[in-house]
Amino acid sequence: MPEKAFHALTIDATLRELDTSVEGLSQAEAARRLAEYGPNEIEAKEKVNKIELLLNQVKNPLVAVLVLAGIVSLIAGHNVDAVVILVVIIVNSLIGFFQEYKAESAIEALRSRAAPEAEVLRQCPDMDEDACVEMCINTAEIVPGDIILLSAGDKVSADARLLEVSNLRVDESMLTGESLAVTKRTAPVDERAPTAERTNLVYGSTIVTEGRAKAVVFATGKNTEIGKIATLIQETEKAISPIQKQTLDLGKKLGMLAVAVAALTFVIGLIRGIALEQMFLFALASAVSSIPEGLPAVMSITLAVGLSHMARRNAIIRRLQAVDTLGAATTICTDKTGTLTTNEMTVRKILYDGQLINVTGAGFIPEGHFECDGEVVDPRTDGTLHLALEIGALCADARLAHHEAEHHWEIRGDPTEGALVVAAAKAELHKGHLEEVYHRIDEIPFSSMRRFMATFHHTPEGPVRVYVKGAPDTILQFCDRGLNGDGPRPLDDADRHTILDENAHMASEALRVLAVAYETIDPNDVESFKDALDHGRAALIFVGLVGMMDPARPEVPEAVRLCKQAGIRVVMATGDHKLTGEAIGREVGILQEGDLVLTGNDLDEMSDEELDAVIGQTSVFARVSPEHKHRLVQSLQRHGEVVAMTGDGVNDAPALQASEIGVAMGITGTDVTKETADMVLTDDNFASIVSAVEEGRVVFMNVRKVVKYLLATNVGEDLTLISALALLPGGQLIITPVQILWVNLVTDGILDISLAMEPKESDVMYESPRDKETRIINAEIWRNTAWVAIFMAAGTLGMYVHTLNSARAVTAQTVAFTTMAMFQVFNALNCRSRTRSFFSLGPFTNKFLAGAIAVSVTLQVLANRVPFLRMALSTEPLDLEQWALIGLVASSVFIADEVRKFVTGHKKTGQKRGAVSKPLPVEHRG
Repeated sequence: MPEKAFHALTIDATLRELDTSVEGLSQAEAARRLAEYGPNEIEAKEKVNKIELLLNQVKNPLVAVLVLAGIVSLIAGHNVDAVVILVVIIVNSLIGFFQEYKAESAIEALRSRAAPEAEVLRQCPDMDEDACVEMCINTAEIVPGDIILLSAGDKVSADARLLEVSNLRVDESMLTGESLAVTKRTAPVDERAPTAERTNLVYGSTIVTEGRAKAVVFATGKNTEIGKIATLIQETEKAISPIQKQTLDLGKKLGMLAVAVAALTFVIGLIRGIALEQMFLFALASAVSSIPEGLPAVMSITLAVGLSHMARRNAIIRRLQAVDTLGAATTICTDKTGTLTTNEMTVRKILYDGQLINVTGAGFIPEGHFECDGEVVDPRTDGTLHLALEIGALCADARLAHHEAEHHWEIRGDPTEGALVVAAAKAELHKGHLEEVYHRIDEIPFSSMRRFMATFHHTPEGPVRVYVKGAPDTILQFCDRGLNGDGPRPLDDADRHTILDENAHMASEALRVLAVAYETIDPNDVESFKDALDHGRAALIFVGLVGMMDPARPEVPEAVRLCKQAGIRVVMATGDHKLTGEAIGREVGILQEGDLVLTGNDLDEMSDEELDAVIGQTSVFARVSPEHKHRLVQSLQRHGEVVAMTGDGVNDAPALQASEIGVAMGITGTDVTKETADMVLTDDNFASIVSAVEEGRVVFMNVRKVVKYLLATNVGEDLTLISALALLPGGQLIITPVQILWVNLVTDGILDISLAMEPKESDVMYESPRDKETRIINAEIWRNTAWVAIFMAAGTLGMYVHTLNSARAVTAQTVAFTTMAMFQVFNALNCRSRTRSFFSLGPFTNKFLAGAIAVSVTLQVLANRVPFLRMALSTEPLDLEQWALIGLVASSVFIADEVRKFVTGHKKTGQKRGAVSKPLPVEHRG
């Protein structure tokens, strides 16, 4: 069907538009429409060819470098190393291959949400023209124009316009993000009303929690709200992560470096007239020296270490690259309910007799107290407060349950009623104990038509207490008296206006407000009083107003502050009301003075260009739909932002797919969001996202440390080989290809992995987010590499020449080989921090590195002592004097870098710590 604003049409207009009637369609017409519109299913996209996916994994330039390393290793006769490199290629490719099925899993999860069967009305050709029968059919057979029947517990099969309702309430949280069930009506609503406010519509895959209804279907399959979400997931390409971009860039550079160095070596050799066979060995050695064979494995290990740390901080990473992407995040776009808030309705304020009582505590834990003007109020000595809490607990069906084993409290029943029960429990008024004293004998259940609930209770004194709660304006219509410290007194118009003004003020603070009232009657008058209440004729005594809301998690304000300190902008995108979003935004620190608050309707009226112009000044988006969240992510990305998007409902899945890092809620999240997301929070807590961002930054810093270490090794080896070729007579090969492989795969392979375990530095969250285009190898790393390479080349070459003057060439080669290996050990100490001294970090704060150094030195000693290693590596034993001289020369690189850090490190660290803690305007990033 063409898209119409069915929520704005009357029932008759809707039926005419859909060319149907309240009796439903005939079987023949339903079959015709099924052929025209297709089955009521979410279409699955064509599955990706597995072979094509696998081939895509090996097109990575870094994999090509690894393949070259493997070939070189085979040529050099180092078969074990070649096998190790092959295993690394296979493992990395398989990891990428299996990740490609995430979108497929998300679509399947959406398909599984569809209800298997539905009750419909169909015209029966064997009966009268206006006769119809109820039929149970497969949901795939539902078509636009079908009349469906709904009752409590049903899963809605398609998007439909309500024709008749009876106390209908529907859980739409998976679409809108609102935690409370929505009361449905049949009256038309404003054409511009957002999805969450179209109270005369029901949506496919939502759940009927109460009541029954009859509705006419207007959208099926991909045209439903959930179908549109599925289409968005299918059509949205996952944003490439920064680490993926950097890996591609690094692979290209390393490949070019290997070719360039080998070519340069070959040319120099030809110029110097060296034999072709010897030049092949030189070119082979230079090619091996240019390739850090262990880099891809070490990068994966670095990411995996970050993943492990995040898991301990309640963040489960589903994609390895997402670990690093979090560290580059510049904007966190977060949902409100359950992420910034507890998703547990809590009484915050109680107003009675002109007194405003603040209630402390959050969530369902019955801990807190009552305050008025900063002074604690005891409900045991304040009769009116005591009565208000008692009414809330007894005029409710919800119950508070405690799971002792899990130290967990939960509400069984309506969360609004649960908030009243918890508030009473904070005053030691426990519902179970109260019911033993005031036994309920009758009730008038809540309905959307009445807008109140009433319960009748026996009292020990004999009379019956009538407790009533409901909408303030409705309750006030019943009340002719109000309760104060001296007892009931008449209510006049001024009193009513005051109460309604207070109600409006509390509502403006995003509180959901209920009024409570009571009356004492004779036991024989219960039925007559019920009738009077039902028809609006009863007289009650007004007690007070109770304001409640889903409160912010206590740890969120600090997490938001930490984000701002780290230069990360936090934006709220919620399906809830504008006032609620504003209130929570201010409470947690997201919404600042001068920030804009926009609604879904505002976004509908904006072009992409207009949205781009204001998104940098907008901190809260309320009443937003799935399409709106998708647009927000895209707008932020057009500004160069790296976006982390959080969500729990199906409505969030497309935006999670579009963002660089999708974050799903582990407790309240749907299967769809978890499958689409890159990261799942096990505690649904915003603060856990900030912890993950911190770990992500640590990961990138450690990746850089590892790359800097490996690059210095490779460039140092290249410079050493080229210098020997250019400067020594006859073009002597001072380090053999096999010895270089030993340094690259054994010595470096142990030390670089331990660098990946380096603990976080204290200033990691004082820095602004790095630009997503930032290269792993930046100018600072190149400068450091050149600095270290010169020391390595000079020291290794000097030791070779010095030894050659008094020993055989094989001994000189052994000294040069060992000197190069020891340079790696001391350089690993340098790479622990770019600014902080090794001694200020503490020698043993990275126990993995301390152990790796011990192992590395031991292996190097064995390489000079064990016969089969000496034969494989062409080495000879060294004496203590030679070892001492090697240690002295190799430590020069460590001493020189400590001097550099002393001169520059403390100044840079101080500047970082004093960095502006306010996030950069969006238009100035990237």
